[in-house]
Amino acid sequence: MQSPSASRKTAMRFVSNEDGTVAVILAVTLIGMLGVVGLAVDYSRFYSLKTKMQAALDSAVLAGASAVSADPITRATDSFNSNQAIVSAATVTPVFTKTGNRIDGQASTNLKTSFLKIIGISEAKIQVSAAARNRPAAQVCVLILDQFAPQAFLVNSGANVTASSCQIDVKSTANPAAIFNSGSNISAAKTCIESTSIIDNGGTHPNLETNCRTVSDPFRNTLPSPVSTACAHNNLNFNGGNVTLNPGVYCSGINFNAAPNVSFSPGLYVIKGGDWNVNGGNWTGNGVTFYFEDSSRIQFNSAVAATLTAPVSGTYQDIIMYEANGLLQSPLVFDDSRNFEMRGLVYLPSRDVTFNSGSQARSKQLTLVVNTLILNQTVWNLEAAAKTISSSSTGSSFLLK
Repeated sequence: MQSPSASRKTAMRFVSNEDGTVAVILAVTLIGMLGVVGLAVDYSRFYSLKTKMQAALDSAVLAGASAVSADPITRATDSFNSNQAIVSAATVTPVFTKTGNRIDGQASTNLKTSFLKIIGISEAKIQVSAAARNRPAAQVCVLILDQFAPQAFLVNSGANVTASSCQIDVKSTANPAAIFNSGSNISAAKTCIESTSIIDNGGTHPNLETNCRTVSDPFRNTLPSPVSTACAHNNLNFNGGNVTLNPGVYCSGINFNAAPNVSFSPGLYVIKGGDWNVNGGNWTGNGVTFYFEDSSRIQFNSAVAATLTAPVSGTYQDIIMYEANGLLQSPLVFDDSRNFEMRGLVYLPSRDVTFNSGSQARSKQLTLVVNTLILNQTVWNLEAAAKTISSSSTGSSFLLK
């Protein structure tokens, strides 16, 4: 057995050894606690800077994608650099690339740590990326010009218009400027109505906007006039059978009876001094243009089928039907037409146009300009023709990532 003196010495050595162990444990614990605190502080700085960089890059690619006249890469770079003071005191150099109407951007920097360097981490890399695309404004495929007419655009039951890639503009400021009745469907990229007043009796018409800035008539006094309008054909009558017509000036009217099959040779057809009354049959013509010298008209009756395309070159390129300047307002009615396919510009700014029961314009490319428009049980599937009308609306840019 140890003496009391020996026991005290052993106890003192243990205490001495315990103090060292406690010191080591305290040191390790303190370093661990500092690491955790440092991680939290530096992570907060890291996350804050990355969030600001991401927001700046998102804004930059959107600015680049929205650029119209300016270079999109320059616009994106300027936008990002304008946020440098917000992003960080350090310089962050972005890199942008353009593919079609898409802008991609990347930006990176190294953040110096404050606390984590104690455990050997002196900096952390921050990298962000973003991409945006521009969706251009839709072209106008139907332009209704009368600025003061009430019901300038009247859509009745059975009208079904699909124009997902183009826009309908109604310039009327009247009260109401347009009426949409039940059982109708106008599925356009946008229906833009200058007036704040419409009557909505039902039906479906998504993407409709009132108090909307419409486009001005881009074709007014710009389309070519015929070299000569001297009459070459007068007061004709066709009764069934096969009919071939050639370009020229047609006066005093034509009657197409008993559903003839009418073929039009390529060229310009001037109509004056009388109407063309079309009672059934089939019309075909590639590279043709119809010009109304006065208020004469083509009246389609009794289930006419027509496939008519405008010239693809020359004086009347992309014009399928148009009229002289300055004509007085007059009606033009398309009755009970079937499979009515036209490709090109139909420019009739003086006409109050009605498409009645069974009218089907299944054209893929048609630009229609009229004074007023009524649709009754009409089936249309439209895209803007090659002779386009640019919308007053601006395109929209959106983030892809």
